[in-house]
Amino acid sequence: MKTDFSSGASWNSAAKAGLVMGLATIALMLVTSLTGKVEGMLGWTLNCILTILKITVCIVLFKKLMTRFANAFKDVTTKGLYNYGLKIALLSAIIVSAYMLITLTLTDPEVFNEAIAQAMETYSSMLDSNEMAAMENITSKLPAVMFFFSLVYCFIWGWILSAVFSRSIVPDDPFSGSDN
Repeated sequence: MKTDFSSGASWNSAAKAGLVMGLATIALMLVTSLTGKVEGMLGWTLNCILTILKITVCIVLFKKLMTRFANAFKDVTTKGLYNYGLKIALLSAIIVSAYMLITLTLTDPEVFNEAIAQAMETYSSMLDSNEMAAMENITSKLPAVMFFFSLVYCFIWGWILSAVFSRSIVPDDPFSGSDN
């Protein structure tokens, strides 16, 4: 039986869906990161396949979560479903970005520091001392920058998916007289 739509129910359901979406994204990121250990053409091919799979699974999961929400509540409008999708996007983006920040700063800081050192070594011959000093100054801020970049990136993906799926899951009815 469908229950009445409310803002509280929307946030409650979005919190659960955002958690599911965030954890699924993290799990798929972990699987994809394991292919970094495989070198050569096989590693590149495996990484491409897993990245495409990750994107596909996230899109399908997002649509299923929105469809399940639309089917669970009475009188869900396109606008209400769109807002629900934005809530999922925001909450899952926070979870994924927090995971990335924790990974960069606490779990695997050696890998991050190695990548920074390798980049500095690679570009040292092309940069003067002022530019190298600027690069060294920015490296301490890089985890925070990456957190916000990831947050915005994941939210934009969710925003686009929410806009697309809210229209297809709950089509507009021009004769309903309601404000969709």
